[in-house]
Amino acid sequence: MKTAFVYKRIYRLILWASVVYFLTITAGRFFALSLVVALFYFVARLVLALAWRLFVGFVFVLIIILLII
Repeated sequence: MKTAFVYKRIYRLILWASVVYFLTITAGRFFALSLVVALFYFVARLVLALAWRLFVGFVFVLIIILLII
């Protein structure tokens, strides 16, 4: 059983080494950059959607207040 544990550790070490190597080459850098851009895009969409809902809610409340007055 101990050899399976050692083989698993070696496999994970090789996997992480290949991931680090991939991220350091040019294609890996482009891949990482595209992931960051996609993340910023989704975060920006979320923030804009929340801001839009807040603005619409604020305008709706203002219209209700103006109709009551």
